[in-house]
Amino acid sequence: MTRSAEFAIEVEKVTKTYKLYDSHFDRVKETFHPKGKKYHRQHHALKEVTLNVHHGEFYGIIGRNGSGKSTLLQLVAGILQPSIGNIRVNGSVAALLELGAGFNPEFTGRQNVFLNATLLGISKKETEERFDAIEEFADIGRFIDQPVKTYSSGMYVRLAFAVAINVRPDILIVDEALAVGDMFFQQKCIRYMEENMKQCTKLLVTHDMHAVVNLCERVAVLHEGRLVFEGLPIESAEYYTKILHNDLYGKALQSVGVEQPQSPVVENEQTSTVSGFWVPVSTEATAGAKDVVITHVQVTNDGNEPATTAKPHDSLRVQMRVQVAKEIQDPIFGYMIRDRVGNGICGDNTLSLAERPAPLKAGTHTVQLYINWPDIYPADYTITLGVGEGTHPLYHVIQCWAHNVILIKALNPGKDVHGIFTNMISKCEVENIGS
Repeated sequence: MTRSAEFAIEVEKVTKTYKLYDSHFDRVKETFHPKGKKYHRQHHALKEVTLNVHHGEFYGIIGRNGSGKSTLLQLVAGILQPSIGNIRVNGSVAALLELGAGFNPEFTGRQNVFLNATLLGISKKETEERFDAIEEFADIGRFIDQPVKTYSSGMYVRLAFAVAINVRPDILIVDEALAVGDMFFQQKCIRYMEENMKQCTKLLVTHDMHAVVNLCERVAVLHEGRLVFEGLPIESAEYYTKILHNDLYGKALQSVGVEQPQSPVVENEQTSTVSGFWVPVSTEATAGAKDVVITHVQVTNDGNEPATTAKPHDSLRVQMRVQVAKEIQDPIFGYMIRDRVGNGICGDNTLSLAERPAPLKAGTHTVQLYINWPDIYPADYTITLGVGEGTHPLYHVIQCWAHNVILIKALNPGKDVHGIFTNMISKCEVENIGS
C-alpha cells in the first residue's frame, strides 16, 4: 500500500450495517420471495465514523460492549468491508483481534508461527531468520512443538503477540489481547512496544483505563456505533466513565465535551447567597442518578482562602453545594485525588466515619469535607467529588460524580519524593560482621 505523508489510518464517514434475521428460514424466504419482501431488520454496528491516526501514534479506542470497537478494528485490518464510506490504511498491518485468530488448532505452535507469518506476508526464509526471537519472546518452552489446541488462553496470546511484533508491521492492532496474559507478560509487551516500536502505529482497544491513560496519545470513545468523543486520554476516560454512569441510571448523554479542571473563581452575590470562591460545575462534568446534583465546589485552606497549592499535611476544607430533588435517607459524600493521567491516588467517603451524615431533605445544601493533603510527588492533581446513597461501601447508588472539578498543585519544598507517596524510613541500623 502507498504510505501517506501524514496518516497511517484514515477512516472517512464509515458505516457498517448488518442484516439481522429471526431465523435461517427468514433468510431463505427473503432470498426467494418473488416480490422481494424483506424479512430482516438492519443493525448499524458503526454509523458515519470519521477519524485519522498519525504514523507512529499510539491511538486508543474505548467504549461499552457493542459500541462498535471490534468492528472498527476488523475494518481497519481488512477483514470486513464498510457498507458506506472509505478506509485507507497506509502500511503493513499485524492484528491481534480474537483469541486464536490465524491459528490452526491442530498445528503445533512452530507450524502456526510459519502459517501466521505467511498470512501477514512474510516469506518462509524471513520467518526462519526471526523464529528464535519469536520463540524467546513467547517463552512457552516445549509447548512450541505441541498442538495449539492444548494451549491455555495465555499461551495463545503469548505466541500470537510474539509473531505480530516480530514481523515488524507498520501498524499493530491489539483488541483486548493483552488482558488475557499475566501481569508480567503484559508489562513485557508494553515495555517492548514503548522501546522497540516507536515508529510503529499502534491501535489499542481495551477496557483498561489505566492502560489507556498511560499508553495512548489520543483516544476515541465509541457509543452505540458513533464516535462521540476524541481527545487526550484522561479526557476520553472521563467521558467514557460518564457514559457508564449515565447509561446505568437511564440519563441521556447531554454533550460531547468534557469540562476541564478549573481554578477557583469568585462568585458574585447575584448568583450565590454563600460567599466564597466557588467553581460552578457544568452538567457535562457530572454523571449519576442525579436526584442530588453537585452545582458548585470550592477548596479552601486554614486561612479560608482558595487553595490552589498544597503542602504535605495542609488542612483543607473541600466544599460542595448540592441541589436535592427528593429526600435522601443515607447520603454518602466522598472525594478522590487523581494525577495528571487520571490514576486515583487516594480518596475516602463518609462511610468511614463513626458518625454518618443526617438525611438530606429536598433543597440546597452545602457539604464540607475536612482532609489533610497527602505527602505526594509535587505535580498537578485534580479532585473529583461524589455523592452517593446507601450504607454499603461498594454497592450503593451513585447520585452524582463531579469529575476533576478542582485543580491543586502539590508542593513538597526541601524534600525529594521517590515515587508517588513518601513512606518514611523509621530507623537505619548498620552491623559490622567482619572484614
